[in-house]
Amino acid sequence: MEPITLTQLTPSTAQPRVARATRRKVDGAATAATLIQMASEILSASPTLRHRLNITLTDLAAADKVRKELTKKSSQLH
Repeated sequence: MEPITLTQLTPSTAQPRVARATRRKVDGAATAATLIQMASEILSASPTLRHRLNITLTDLAAADKVRKELTKKSSQLH
């Protein structure tokens, strides 16, 4: 009796399946806090951009306060 090989079991027209990337769980509060921090750092360093967007340092301080609340909320969920 002849041994069975893998090529005998699979048809020659079979296409290899591509594995789908799995989605990771998104933490909206943490993502928002990170984006606020990035924007605040950029705007703090650029008075011209702040002036063009009509954003004051008081606005940045308020955004930082919101960022801290979001960070706190995010850490409580985990």
